[in-house]
Amino acid sequence: MADKRVITRVLIANRGEISRRIIRTCTRLGIETVAVYTDVDAHAPHVREATFAEPIGTPESYLSIEKILDAARRSKADSVHPGYGFLSENPDFAAAVRDAGLTWIGPTSETIRKLGSKTAAKELARQANAPTSPTLILPPGSTADRASAIAKFGESVGFPLILKAAAGGGGRGMRFINPESDIALELDSAQRESLKAFGSDEVFVEKCITPARHIEVQIVGDTHGNVVALGTRDCSLQRSNQKIIEEAPAIDLVPGSEAKLFEAATNLARAAGYTSLGTVEFLYGQDGSPYFLEVNTRLQVEHPVTELVTGLDLVELQLRIAAGETLAQCGVTHTPEPQGHAIEARWCAEEFTERFTTATGIVLDIEVPQPTARGTMVRVDRGVEPCSEVSHYYDSLIGKVIVYGPSRERAIEALDDVLSRSRLSGVRNNRSLLLHLLRTEEFKTLRHTVQGTKMLLPSSDQVASVVRDAHIIAAAVRCAMARSEWIAESPWLSAKAPDAIILHPWTTSEHGSSITSSTRRDGNTFVISVGDRQDTIVFTEGPFTSGVSTTATLSPDSGPPTSVSLYRDGHDLWVHTRNGSVVLREPAIGDRVGVRGGHSANEIRSTIPGKVAAVLVKEGDIVEHGATLLVLDSMKMEHPIRASVAGKVSTLSLTVGTIVQSGTLLVAIEPL
Repeated sequence: MADKRVITRVLIANRGEISRRIIRTCTRLGIETVAVYTDVDAHAPHVREATFAEPIGTPESYLSIEKILDAARRSKADSVHPGYGFLSENPDFAAAVRDAGLTWIGPTSETIRKLGSKTAAKELARQANAPTSPTLILPPGSTADRASAIAKFGESVGFPLILKAAAGGGGRGMRFINPESDIALELDSAQRESLKAFGSDEVFVEKCITPARHIEVQIVGDTHGNVVALGTRDCSLQRSNQKIIEEAPAIDLVPGSEAKLFEAATNLARAAGYTSLGTVEFLYGQDGSPYFLEVNTRLQVEHPVTELVTGLDLVELQLRIAAGETLAQCGVTHTPEPQGHAIEARWCAEEFTERFTTATGIVLDIEVPQPTARGTMVRVDRGVEPCSEVSHYYDSLIGKVIVYGPSRERAIEALDDVLSRSRLSGVRNNRSLLLHLLRTEEFKTLRHTVQGTKMLLPSSDQVASVVRDAHIIAAAVRCAMARSEWIAESPWLSAKAPDAIILHPWTTSEHGSSITSSTRRDGNTFVISVGDRQDTIVFTEGPFTSGVSTTATLSPDSGPPTSVSLYRDGHDLWVHTRNGSVVLREPAIGDRVGVRGGHSANEIRSTIPGKVAAVLVKEGDIVEHGATLLVLDSMKMEHPIRASVAGKVSTLSLTVGTIVQSGTLLVAIEPL
């Protein structure tokens, strides 16, 4: 039985939205908070909102146990909350906090160590009678020998396989292996990514259960031996092996499955001596069979959906359990009956073109409105505000938009409503993708799977349609603002003759494509032609201008009235519609149409800032089209850079560790 502890000042060993979220609960409970911040986070919102703030130095210092504990001593904190990511699942950190005489708000270091290795956790799961998938623990040896062992394992149990980091999660270090995969290359990349993210390059292989849903059980244990399952979540909608849309509870399970999931999760937690919050994750086969994946020994990113359907404050539970209270004293004696349905969308600084790429920048403008439907509500957990910087040093998560409704259908409608009217200018982001996924029939009817998300991604035609909509709306708004101060500088419009046909080339900053259109005005009606498409737009309200922002409600001939907003930033115009956001950019004089930045096709330039993680070729090498040339590390994810043409490497001056910015020349290839 643990001693009672008094928690009065909590140091939060984290940043961004989770730091702000922990501060909210602590403030409500009358507990003081200490924020830590690196040089690049000196002006971040969590620093301002905490009771006290302590600098810890360079960007990677959130991973320094010594610097975090030094900040705790300086601030006279009596406890430490790790949030998620960074050091949250590091048993050495948990032990160091305890040895420093501070209260650790989380599972014990022994439990974290026991469950932190996925291979050890799988063995414990077997002992607790939790079903697992076929697994290969890689033997010591060379990359070639280990790759050969993986190939033989695949031939034995069947492909596809999943290569995973033993020490972490979040999709980092994860690679899918098929018979045609270059296993040695994937193995090296997975080990590098795992080492950077978790400090360990240990990886293992398991058979991929497909098709399957990703179902997880939220568990909580006190320091008196009691464990309770708090409910399920469905996190099947993922991209790049990372969750993107999560919901609670998981519904449409085979009868009896939920009880089996709760039993497996709580048995495993008891076997591990689990205290505090944790999540037991499963792959859920189409026949209702669960397969244990891993245990996350921390607060989850998606914890708000559980809070909204149970009425619990999970951070408060963590604090009270760390102080020595029993679950009964916390009012948790059994699995609560979920009320309604909650869905969370991860709003990330990334964009989807042919693949996902991270984005950086300064947040110029951000707004998330309230839902319009009765009986629904929205909660926004975000780490940024206007003027916040999104850098390449940290995770791409900007924030989370969480919506509650009386049913899954109503929650989906409410989240669609909220996201369609939200906006974020200054940093390219995934709002368009979130809206697209929410509207797919597969998601609406619960026919999506972890592996099937890739098939739900928007086609190039669907992406192009959102871009064309933005051009049309921008043209109509510009033409309607005949006396605006924007007119003189507008690359989209010359309104000296309001009824004239106006021709202009436009370039989208996402794709570097040029679109020529014509705009004709007849009173309050605007006819815009883009390629072979023509739209007629009538303004029902506005446009209204306030500084660099413009809002309007317009009625296109292809749909009902819709609200739009535009934000002017130098040569860029951010256009926010109900289908997503697009950045229109004025072409600079001399820019070549169709080529980003006017560079030749054989020059490969970085589209993201980051650090060179691996260089796989040298000058003079002959490469095939699509061959991996080097690997960039950005926002803790690896991004392979591939040859755009077959040819000879003529320019390559980068070395491992080099920091590159967006637009930096990486490789030049002379076509053969």
